[in-house]
Amino acid sequence: MKFLSHLFISSLLLTGISAAHADTVADQGKAELASIAQLVQDMDGRYPVNSIQTNEVADAVIAESEALQRRLQTWYQASERHCYDIFFVNDCLQDIKVQRRRYLPTLQRMSIEAKAVQRQIRVIEKDREQARKQVD
Repeated sequence: MKFLSHLFISSLLLTGISAAHADTVADQGKAELASIAQLVQDMDGRYPVNSIQTNEVADAVIAESEALQRRLQTWYQASERHCYDIFFVNDCLQDIKVQRRRYLPTLQRMSIEAKAVQRQIRVIEKDREQARKQVD
């Protein structure tokens, strides 16, 4: 009987520790998401639709967008692991999916637009090169 009471007390202590750890993880996740949200908003302000015109700007946009997408994915994976530590798993998973969907399309739009500009520039350069060859 004494063993069972010690086991019960130990499990209560571990539950308290894991709950405190889960709260810490949740707070860190919220801070990370807020940071990502601010960076996405800043980037969206710097590169509105049809504002990417040069290859250099396109390269910068692609690099920044992909870095933020990786950071968002890392946040999502950590948050997903955290969801399995709490009671309402499905609600938590749904919430983080919604949060990710809030920022991912903006990042993808900028990346797609930058890649389209790069393709356009390559086509224009090849056309000019072919025109020079025909002149010669």
